[in-house]
Amino acid sequence: MITKNTFISAILTIMIAVGGNSAYAQDTTKTFVPILKYTADLVVNTHGGIKTGTVYQGYAEAGVEINPWKNGQFNFSIASTHGGLPTGTLIGDWQEMDNIEAADHIFALNAWYSHTIGKVTILAGLQDANDTYSTRDASCPLQNTAFGGNVVFMSGGNVPTMPTNGLGVTAMWNVSEAFKWQAGVFDGGVIGLDDGNRFNLKHKLSSSKGYLIVSEAHVMPADAMVLKAGAYYHTGLENRGYYASFENTFRLQGEQAINAFVTGGYSPHATDAATAAITAGCSLISLFSKSGADALTAGLATAHLDGHRWETALELNYRYQLGRYFFVSPDLQWILNPMGCVGAKNALVSTLRLGFEL
Repeated sequence: MITKNTFISAILTIMIAVGGNSAYAQDTTKTFVPILKYTADLVVNTHGGIKTGTVYQGYAEAGVEINPWKNGQFNFSIASTHGGLPTGTLIGDWQEMDNIEAADHIFALNAWYSHTIGKVTILAGLQDANDTYSTRDASCPLQNTAFGGNVVFMSGGNVPTMPTNGLGVTAMWNVSEAFKWQAGVFDGGVIGLDDGNRFNLKHKLSSSKGYLIVSEAHVMPADAMVLKAGAYYHTGLENRGYYASFENTFRLQGEQAINAFVTGGYSPHATDAATAAITAGCSLISLFSKSGADALTAGLATAHLDGHRWETALELNYRYQLGRYFFVSPDLQWILNPMGCVGAKNALVSTLRLGFEL
């Protein structure tokens, strides 16, 4: 039986081997591409929230991408989360200030197949719906979960996402260089890892629990500009909502560029979820480096919780790429009205993130 410590030890051993021999990545063929990641966060709550303190948490992922033929791709991976829970034990915020927080678990992450026929791609299997829907490249360096996907959609749609990816199928149609449309159906009742689905292998589609139906359009009027608009409906909760995003890249000198984004979401009927949310921010690429190896990113995320006040997170993040595989990313967040509750103490949280990605 594979234990959590065995899994983590194996990940670290491979990381050391890869870091010491770059030929490992160069020797991989296009048919089999290894997936190997590790993220380590040291989170310090210096003021407010539930209590001040420090926790460590980590995220490990290992798998393989298989490309057996030109238009088809398999993806299989498992993951482990371990360490403390900054949101649950220190801060108490609803949007979750750290996007790898998920308690101590080892679980199946992805098991899907995608196939492209002409301009249409079909992706089916165990997957993270947030990898396809409500995504933004410009906000990727930010660590607050609210910047990963619009929280109106993520909470109201019961979106299957890490650590509980779910079964689903999505179709993506690249109509032209300036327009793309995609739609999907996902299991809307994925069982939590602490609720009888320990390794995320227990999946049973049920009409009583409901399905998540989502559609999204992408418009690219210029090379560096993307507008996205989506709508969703959860058949079990009878929640529906809408979201949109805009991002643009402004080129400066050399590799320097500014990536800016703004998003919004609204649900006229949300059960135990956010009724409205707004995020905005920008990222300066190559602040100190000339090769695009670093980025300084600032963002604001605010959400109105059903029956509560607005919770707002202000984040400042710096990321520097250390060679081909490693990166370091210090982060600072000021969280106002944690959980949207009257009397909740605003929190000032700092994080030092170290990461490895093959």
